[in-house]
Amino acid sequence: MPFSGNFTVIINPCAGAGRGREYLEAIRSLTEQYGGRLQVSKSPGHAVYLARKCAEKHTPLVFAAGGDDTVREVLLGLPRNNAQRLGIIPVGTFNNFATSLGIPEDPISALQETLLGRSCMIDLGKVENGPYFIESVGIGLDSDAWSRAPKQEPIGMARWFTGIRVGFCALSAYLPKHLSITIDGKALDIHDVMQVIIANSRCFGARWQIAPRASLDDGLLDVCIVPLMSKAKFLSALPLFFYGKQLDYLPSLRYYQCRKITVRSKKPAQARVDGLLANTLPITIRAIAQALPMRLPASCFSGNALR
Repeated sequence: MPFSGNFTVIINPCAGAGRGREYLEAIRSLTEQYGGRLQVSKSPGHAVYLARKCAEKHTPLVFAAGGDDTVREVLLGLPRNNAQRLGIIPVGTFNNFATSLGIPEDPISALQETLLGRSCMIDLGKVENGPYFIESVGIGLDSDAWSRAPKQEPIGMARWFTGIRVGFCALSAYLPKHLSITIDGKALDIHDVMQVIIANSRCFGARWQIAPRASLDDGLLDVCIVPLMSKAKFLSALPLFFYGKQLDYLPSLRYYQCRKITVRSKKPAQARVDGLLANTLPITIRAIAQALPMRLPASCFSGNALR
């Protein structure tokens, strides 16, 4: 059913190394054609402020036009107890959350099909005494790599090269973790862990499909535990993680689905929560079912992300 009501598009023109700026006028034209309003985010954090203003005005549908960071900012500005629905127009570099949902990559198609699409509720992850997250929490190699990343995030292709560089540095110096993990009350004591991912959605990083079975409306977190392997074997397995085929070819991986997980470490270790490093372990994470009101294209309901 076509969306009826006012809506706002919050666009980050700097997203995707200027891809947001490239599509700015086309998105503005289509937004105004459908009776909506476009607002431009002018600096990091500004989208949070704009989204809060939309919530104060009870705007029923608010689009985040940008990458995953823009989505997170808009989500942060929309109170969890309000009924505003979130839409996504992917103009970022990786667009992990949009990809996990199955939203069209073309920004104009994404906007138009969302307005003609369906409303729904999807899940979020929540760190106990901490933030919500849309993608995943990582402990191990990826959080070590995040700790090496530059404070000023590069843009465009430079993000790829920087990610490769810090990833190789982290891999060369990585020491395996000994973790105590409790999954829905069941305790696991796991030595020599290379990586643990606790995922709400399928993709993270540079569109790595680390949780290929994740569904965004099943009320569950997907947990992938990667045991220690040689650097050569890990590097040769990277294409499997990119395409989400690791469970078919790496039998040593452990994969769980749960509602609550706690991870502890005998030695200090940090966790990555979406794109930021969190406090040191221990960390407890819950699935919050049906927590986020969204408006999505009808095509999103025929894939794996939503049943």
